[in-house]
Amino acid sequence: MSTKALSPAANLLRHSRLMSMPAPVPPPPTFSINAPPASPYPTLQAITTTRSSAHRGDWGLKRGLPLKTSQKSMYVRYQDLDTIEHMTTFESAHDDVYTVKKWQEMDIPFIKDSDFGEYSLEPRSYFQYKSTVFDDEVKAESYKWRFKGPYVPGMGDKELRQYIKKSILPRKQEFYGYIVKRQNIDQLRREYAERNATISQQQLEEEAAAMPVKGVDIMALRADPSYLEKLVTDFLDIPVHKPHRTHTSAGLHYIRSNAYANNDPEAGPQQQKKELPGRQMNFQGASGCLMGIGGIIAKSGRRTKSEDRFVVNKFRPLKGASINAGGKIMLDVEQVVQQPDFYGRGESGENITYWRNLAGIRGGQV
Repeated sequence: MSTKALSPAANLLRHSRLMSMPAPVPPPPTFSINAPPASPYPTLQAITTTRSSAHRGDWGLKRGLPLKTSQKSMYVRYQDLDTIEHMTTFESAHDDVYTVKKWQEMDIPFIKDSDFGEYSLEPRSYFQYKSTVFDDEVKAESYKWRFKGPYVPGMGDKELRQYIKKSILPRKQEFYGYIVKRQNIDQLRREYAERNATISQQQLEEEAAAMPVKGVDIMALRADPSYLEKLVTDFLDIPVHKPHRTHTSAGLHYIRSNAYANNDPEAGPQQQKKELPGRQMNFQGASGCLMGIGGIIAKSGRRTKSEDRFVVNKFRPLKGASINAGGKIMLDVEQVVQQPDFYGRGESGENITYWRNLAGIRGGQV
């Protein structure tokens, strides 16, 4: 039986060794004239391969990577597949990959409000769903972090004039039609609400399209600035506040609730969350000090007298973490005071670490 001949494009795609890669995430803006500082979030996709392929330098790219580097790396990221010098620029991606693994092991969720579900051992308590950075599966995710339009307050004068000239003025009549459609939909929604009747969004749009076309009263819209601003931002799809540079989960954690118990293999379900080892950083401010936990800088509201940065203490997260507009992880923790046993050792078996931390003595005896 003869096989069907493939076209040149299909044959090239079939024998291609290169996978499809997502576009790089834009790095944060910087004013440094030298080398730009490290980005607080990954900008390039990390790739991996089998160990047998890595020992041959085969990573599925246009050309093989040097064996001296490839045999020692588990994860890499590349900037350019082919430069003018016919080289593939790449670097190790172990930092980003292991940050994700450490965060998932710490099991700290990301939240977008303070009202978050917690687990409690009280008999009257219950598991209650609270809003994380993800919504439930019934409705689409309401938190929007990508927009088609730019952030207008952050634009310069010249850039703003160009945006108005090229993207706003040519769409004037389209905007008027959008206003008529929105006003009809809002009018129908109010009428159905007065009758305590329910109607789907699709039916609202169909009935609004069948309504007679009317003119737009610009003066009436200007009398209601909040409604006019809502129309403009929805039509142009521009952010009102400074948009986040990444999704609020940052690809680190995908849990939807904090209402679960940490199960100890010996003691059973625990009311408190998992304790995390960390140590104190250099900086101590008026509101607390900075702690290094799992490769992340966290803030502790309790100031410590000990200046020994090599002393490892245990910390517990407060509620959850969040991602700010710049893409940095914001985490608040509290230090866990270990109760000593009969021999003056903490739960981890370290000699009188508890008493040294409590008294603030560095390198001495209590």
